[in-house]
Amino acid sequence: MRFTNMDGARGRGTLRAGRSGLVLFLWLLLSVVPARGAEAPAATPPAMDNMMSSQGWLQQIVLQLEDEAIDDVHMLPETPGALAREWRSFDRQGSALGALANLGWVAIAACLALLAQSFARRVLSIRIRRLLRLRPKEPSLGLLLQLLLCDLAGLGVFSGVLIYSRHWLMNAGVAVSLIIFSANVLIRWRIWAMTIGIVLRPDEPAARLIDLPDGEARRLARFLSAMLLVVITLVGFVRYYALMDQDSGASHVLGLLVSIIVCCLYALIVFRARTAAEALIRGRTTNTIVAALRAAIARAWLTISLTAIVALFLFFVFGLSLGLLSYYYGATWTVAVLFVLLVLERLIDRGWHQADQAVDYRWAGTDTLVAFSMHRILQVLVPLMAVLALVWIWLDAIELPEAVETRVLHSTMVALATLLIAYVAWVLCQLAIDRNLQGVGSGPKLPGTDEDSESAPGSRLQTMLPLLRAAFGILVAVIAALIVLSRLGIDTAPLIAGAGVFGLAISFGSQSMVRDIISGLFYMSDDAFRVGEYIDTGRLKGTVEKLGIRSLKLRHHNGPLHTIPYGQLGAVTNLSRDFATIKFNLKLEPGTDMELVRRTAKQIGLAMQQDPEIAAEVMLPLKLQGIAEITENAVVARFKFTARPVKPSWVQREYLKRIYLEFAEKGVTFASGALTLQTAPHLPVSALLAEIPGTVLPPAESLPRSEPQEVPARVLSPARSVA
Repeated sequence: MRFTNMDGARGRGTLRAGRSGLVLFLWLLLSVVPARGAEAPAATPPAMDNMMSSQGWLQQIVLQLEDEAIDDVHMLPETPGALAREWRSFDRQGSALGALANLGWVAIAACLALLAQSFARRVLSIRIRRLLRLRPKEPSLGLLLQLLLCDLAGLGVFSGVLIYSRHWLMNAGVAVSLIIFSANVLIRWRIWAMTIGIVLRPDEPAARLIDLPDGEARRLARFLSAMLLVVITLVGFVRYYALMDQDSGASHVLGLLVSIIVCCLYALIVFRARTAAEALIRGRTTNTIVAALRAAIARAWLTISLTAIVALFLFFVFGLSLGLLSYYYGATWTVAVLFVLLVLERLIDRGWHQADQAVDYRWAGTDTLVAFSMHRILQVLVPLMAVLALVWIWLDAIELPEAVETRVLHSTMVALATLLIAYVAWVLCQLAIDRNLQGVGSGPKLPGTDEDSESAPGSRLQTMLPLLRAAFGILVAVIAALIVLSRLGIDTAPLIAGAGVFGLAISFGSQSMVRDIISGLFYMSDDAFRVGEYIDTGRLKGTVEKLGIRSLKLRHHNGPLHTIPYGQLGAVTNLSRDFATIKFNLKLEPGTDMELVRRTAKQIGLAMQQDPEIAAEVMLPLKLQGIAEITENAVVARFKFTARPVKPSWVQREYLKRIYLEFAEKGVTFASGALTLQTAPHLPVSALLAEIPGTVLPPAESLPRSEPQEVPARVLSPARSVA
């Protein structure tokens, strides 16, 4: 059997690589595998034959690795010689001192490239760093992206200087293999150092993506940069030198030693940078399920990372032994892609200052809505790119046939592009709708606020737009899901048929829901009410706050929120449509000059029309309708005016205030509700009897004498107060 190493080279040396690390593990399997030469039963069932064949395969692997482990022990003395031979290969003449001198020349070239990178980056980012100092609390996404472009430009300068230095390095006698190896290692190192620098930003605290003190950020950046240089150098040496030496039996020993050292360095990095890693994983604090899951992962980060390091080590050992190192590199690249995804996501959130706020289209401006839409698109674009990169990595690791790999990659790209286009269409549609919904339905009014400051009801289009938005979202989601499933090779015809049957079953089983939806459609077609209008349903009344697919939300003026299905509304009285005629009565004193009252009311109405704020609300000014009623102590006069239905009570209060002042100036008094008592002298009885025809009066001396008394002219009701 021939196995493939990570660079495509084939040979028995790769199979032996790493087997000593598996001997103990596989020796345990040998205890459950039958020994060679054991007698088999006379008759075995087919299932037992299959099990025996699998056990025989395991036995062959264990025995083969056992034999090769013995050979590895004999190859241990050759390991120092193989290492020395690899070291001398850095020099053209094969000299150890020459290799050391060549490494010195490479170090000089690397220092020159670092100086050029630092100078170019600082020169290009002068203005950006000045702006960041002016706004240390709220750096914009544009500034952060410009700073990232400066970092990329500095990386390009570093790579250019390093590649250009090959000319004088070759003239200095440096081997071409060492130049290529050093360029590969140094460029990889600067890429990862730049990624770490984007997170920590030791020189620009305003652009730092996580909360760390300046001193800690600088120390951590230097530590991680040094560790990454060592790790990338060791991994590159094993990949391009040790494992490629097919003439040496000690290549696998070097690979295992380097993997142990690298895993120890990984563990050291995890311990040193655990605080920064937890902050990066946690991200911004929200109340979503994803945020809670990320917080849980951040709390368990140390355990998870150490377990992952052990798993990667075992993965490397197994891959080295069985020729499956491509899977190991796929796992490591997966970790790298996830890290870059976290960095880009945190970069986008750091530049979006409203990320912790719930953007509401009712109060957000157009610029805020556009920025929020772009932020959402970026939040989806980055994970989709990460998914495409992971698919590409694992297709290369699995080593499928070229035709199959091309087809799978093409289908994945089409599916991801479909999802992206569908999401962009949904975001743009939502942006266009939300821009037209600004100022509509400003939300529930809190107690103590001015009830007359409410916004005007929305138009019919603004009322229908939320429903259209929901319908468009469902349509886009269904079409995108069907396209993605079809591109992934799933037959969508049964899904469509099943969805039709399921929808039919729901329609029969939920008749009330269907009735509510149909009733809502008819209410919308009749334009019975809109968002922001005050309606009376007979049982409940309030302001329409939100319209759903099957119900509406009605906010009572006292605060309670009613949710009413459309099928239970019945007759609806709209109190906010077209105009409102307000009639009110005032009690005046008896004997009031009504003509004076009429003229005064007319003058008040005309004077109020001069006020632009009131004139915008009044459609027909105040006037006296006439006398509505005459009571025993007042004359009831009726007034009326016609205003817009938004805030007629406010207009009425303004009219009453003017009436109170003007009537006082004109001498028109309001009824007080008091009663006047009139007194008359008591007449003698003879006088009263003399007024009765045919009455004969007795002599005056015979009549009783009494003192004069005051008699009330009218009898009062016991229920009426007397003033």
